[in-house]
Amino acid sequence: MRALITGTTSGIGHALARHFTDRGQRVVGLARSDAPALAEAYRHVRGDITDPRAREAAVRASERLDLLVLNAGVCRPAALDAEDAMETWAEVLAVNLHGPHALLCDALPILRPGAAVVFIGSTLSLRGRAGYAAYCTSKHGLLGLMRAAALELAPRGIRVNAVCPGWTETPMARADLQRSGAATRARADAEKALPLGRFVEPAEVASLVAFLASGQAASITGQAYEISGGEGV
Repeated sequence: MRALITGTTSGIGHALARHFTDRGQRVVGLARSDAPALAEAYRHVRGDITDPRAREAAVRASERLDLLVLNAGVCRPAALDAEDAMETWAEVLAVNLHGPHALLCDALPILRPGAAVVFIGSTLSLRGRAGYAAYCTSKHGLLGLMRAAALELAPRGIRVNAVCPGWTETPMARADLQRSGAATRARADAEKALPLGRFVEPAEVASLVAFLASGQAASITGQAYEISGGEGV
């Protein structure tokens, strides 16, 4: 298998890259930071998903693809009437929605029949959160893009799905908790609200993506899978 994964230097993206390279599968990673320590099957392209040159370099390095995982994202809160509301809106949608759309389009010529595309959404692809209009909109938009792409690419045998994690053990989640000013209390409250009582591990998300990329999921397309410890049930 050959995969292109974005945002591989931390959190879910790093877990994804480790999952596949540990199994000897070739992964090209596109991320803003320096290359992570991974198996030799990993090749790193440093750059931003919003940069056409970085996307071109990642596609060129991939040569051909069995799996495209659109994971890179940012989380920036801003109230609707905040001074930086429009700046936040532009940044978040550029990275979380426009970038994945552009990379999917760029990668189409090298996606082989039978390939899988997986968008990493969020439980906020399915619900709202006050103060996070840009993030919620970008993640809702990913599901619309996923469903349209699933229909468009089905005749080529390419399956397109989404995984929607809730609270996950990632630097992004920890930074979000820190914004409350009382991270320990905020985490305890978040865990208490989850039926399973704990945050999701990045490796669990990687395992779900691996399933969707496998032959076991050959009849699955256009679906959004929530992995959240029961959030919102």
